[in-house]
Amino acid sequence: MEETVQGRTEEEQRGLRRAMKQLGGVFDPIIPGIITAGLCAGFASLLAQLVPDYGDSRVWSGIYQLLNLVNVSFMTYMTAWIGYSAAGRFGATPILGGMLGMITGLDGVNTLARLAGLYNAADPVNSILCSGRGGVIAILCGAWVLGKVEGFIRKRMPRDLDMVLSPLLTLLVVLAPYLLVIMPVTGSLTTLVCRVLELLCMSGSLAVRMLTGFISAALFLPMVMLGMQYAFSALYSMQLEALGYVTLFPALAMAGAGQVGAGLALLLKAKKIGNHRFAGVISASILPGMLGVGTPLLYSVTLPLGKPFLTAGLAAGFGGAFIMATEVASASWGPSGLLALPMMTAGPHGAVMTAACYLAGLAVSCALGFLFTHFAVRPEELADK
Repeated sequence: MEETVQGRTEEEQRGLRRAMKQLGGVFDPIIPGIITAGLCAGFASLLAQLVPDYGDSRVWSGIYQLLNLVNVSFMTYMTAWIGYSAAGRFGATPILGGMLGMITGLDGVNTLARLAGLYNAADPVNSILCSGRGGVIAILCGAWVLGKVEGFIRKRMPRDLDMVLSPLLTLLVVLAPYLLVIMPVTGSLTTLVCRVLELLCMSGSLAVRMLTGFISAALFLPMVMLGMQYAFSALYSMQLEALGYVTLFPALAMAGAGQVGAGLALLLKAKKIGNHRFAGVISASILPGMLGVGTPLLYSVTLPLGKPFLTAGLAAGFGGAFIMATEVASASWGPSGLLALPMMTAGPHGAVMTAACYLAGLAVSCALGFLFTHFAVRPEELADK
């Protein structure tokens, strides 16, 4: 009996590793784009804060626009790039996955949602179906379905009609269920999580808020992976209107610091075993992570490896609890990481103390991310990365 349980556990662990490897394989081809877009976004945000009147200068404005164009070119069509890669990984024609991913973010989705009675014009974010609903998780599910449907169709399609009809039928068969089922279901996760956090973050109990800070910061990286991070804007707005400041944003910003700490630990281990390629990927991802752009670290380093994804989130949880305990609050929201420091001025203890506590929270998350990852990941695990 014990051997059976042990065998089952080992099989589950192997299955989890295979799933992580499969997921990492989806993001591997887009790592250069993630890093490039992240660096450009970080530098653009830094320029905007260091040169507030950059718009009055042709030179600074031109530099900002160039950096922004690079970032927008990737982020606007991120679901298309992921769809392209995921479709190939799941056995479908890559361009069909790219098309499905691009459809996800098109405004025509809103038009179809209106026709189907699924669009909430007064509050588009809470629509059953709207452009971008479900984010990355939606297109990952959609690409998997594409692979299954295309495989079924191609097995039964005459060879001389395969090139013409198989892609057409595959996309037509998948598109309606994708829009009407997959996007709404995955998008509902966003609405559910935000409503629960709304109740917890507004609690009058410090203990409840600290626990909320820990849980929300620890879970923020998975939320980013699911494409749910932008839904928090509604919650930020509610806090700002009700309280005059935002408490959740500083706590969630700790997720980036946890990733930076995990990245530093992995960088040392990668260099130790001589994996200079992966060390270069980590090095290029850490800078935008410090500037509040965590997607390069998330999709190219921590998520594909699995363990650092968990250790970074755990470290972020402690940082989030610290932020809530010291009552750090921001006057607004925007870039996180070090770039958010000028906004951390709305706490009850004064601007200087609030900013200092925010920096301390970043340090706590980064240090714990480093330590947790250092002890959780063996150097040998990075040999084939």
